[in-house]
Amino acid sequence: MSDMGVDVLEMTRRRHGDLVVVSLAGEVDVDNASKVRRCLGEAVETHGPRLVVDLTGLTFIDTTGLGVLVRQLADLRARDGTMALVAPDGQVLRRLRRTNLAPLFAIYETLSQALD
Repeated sequence: MSDMGVDVLEMTRRRHGDLVVVSLAGEVDVDNASKVRRCLGEAVETHGPRLVVDLTGLTFIDTTGLGVLVRQLADLRARDGTMALVAPDGQVLRRLRRTNLAPLFAIYETLSQALD
C-alpha cells in the first residue's frame, strides 16, 4: 500500500534494435498518467515509431492509464508505427480484458516474446 501523494511509478527506456522498450513498474493512475504519456511520447520521438511497453512490473493501472496506452497506440498507427504490450497474467491483463481493450493491442507474456 502506498501513501497518498507518493509517486510509486518507475519508468525506464532503452533501445532494442529498431524498437524502443519502455518498462513501467509500480502504479499508473490519474496522478501520474501525464508522466507516462510524456515518457512514451519522448521515447517515440527519440527512437522511432516501434514501441514495446513492458507492463510486467505494474501492480495497478486505472482507466486513465489505460487511456494513455490507447491514445499512444492511435498516435503510432497514424504514423505507420507499432506498439506491443508485455502483460503477463495478472491485474493489468485482467483490466485490459475487462475493459475490452486487449484486442486492440499485440500482447505478449514476456519481453523476449515481444522482441522476437
